[in-house]
Amino acid sequence: MYGVSKINIEPSLMMISMQDAEFKGNTMARYLQIFADTGVVVDMISQSAPHGTSMDFSFTASSSDLPLVMKAISAANLDKDAKASPLISVGYSKLNLFGEEMVTSCGVAARALNALAMAGIEVLLITTSDLDISLLVRSENEDAAYEVLKKAYEL
Repeated sequence: MYGVSKINIEPSLMMISMQDAEFKGNTMARYLQIFADTGVVVDMISQSAPHGTSMDFSFTASSSDLPLVMKAISAANLDKDAKASPLISVGYSKLNLFGEEMVTSCGVAARALNALAMAGIEVLLITTSDLDISLLVRSENEDAAYEVLKKAYEL
């Protein structure tokens, strides 16, 4: 088991990315609020370390929310303080690893990343918490990634 007792898949996701957004305390909050106000449910929020006066961040949403995401992007582009335009890409699936040892998830995550890398499956985003580890992969790799992870954790 190696710390994982269950794996599930969330298919049909898109990734929304902001590149070179202004590095200020409220930048990410402002963008996320625009998406929230439009009714978009986001997940897997990930931020890069700042580089100079800018930063990159991304998050995922259901592909079925594409009309809402487009509405949010239009609103974000009208925001006079928003200096970065959101980019979207579709065709992703999220694999969630659940278990009792997520508190010590560094080793659990390393095992997942290594197993997927050995199988030639690219992980585009990873987020961790005390409850789960979430891995974003391309939709066409969803089944193979699931099988690789089941084998890696002997499930």
